[in-house]
Amino acid sequence: MRIDFSGRGVDITDRVRSFTIGKLDRLTKHLDDIQDVTVVLSVEKYRHKAEIKFLSRKRTFVCAEETNDMFGSIDRVVDKLEAQAKKAKEKLNGKKRNTHESIRHHVISSPLQERATDVLADRELKIIRTDNSVVKPMSLEEAVDELTNFDQEFIIFRNHESDDYNVVYRRKDGHIGYIEPGA
Repeated sequence: MRIDFSGRGVDITDRVRSFTIGKLDRLTKHLDDIQDVTVVLSVEKYRHKAEIKFLSRKRTFVCAEETNDMFGSIDRVVDKLEAQAKKAKEKLNGKKRNTHESIRHHVISSPLQERATDVLADRELKIIRTDNSVVKPMSLEEAVDELTNFDQEFIIFRNHESDDYNVVYRRKDGHIGYIEPGA
């Protein structure tokens, strides 16, 4: 792991450099391939700011912290980076675990499956009214025109020739379907 140090308004001593390298070694237990570590330390009046940026597994980790003490800033920024690294490692391991699972079909029902079907059976179906539509008497051609012009999924209409309720709907293949009772 190569570490580049930059100082803005501060000289980077060997003590600060070795402290930072020691803290950054904690990250290697979470991430194996840490590359291009950049440490920027700056001092403005009483604020000591530490910013660390590195690349690992095609993901960039960046964190900055500002305190009254340079060592405290470095310590806090490494703690935050360690939390980010842990989260990234858990996410990566979780993805790996899910990709190796196989789908198995069981013919014999298990007690868990029976409980799941009981829960679904206990659930009540709710009927929710979504639209108040007026059923108008019209011909089949008028219903198809209204369906296409108003971009609706279906239309219920009273056929003026037979006085029956009919349905015109859009099919998944793009064509128009027609339902006539008793046909």
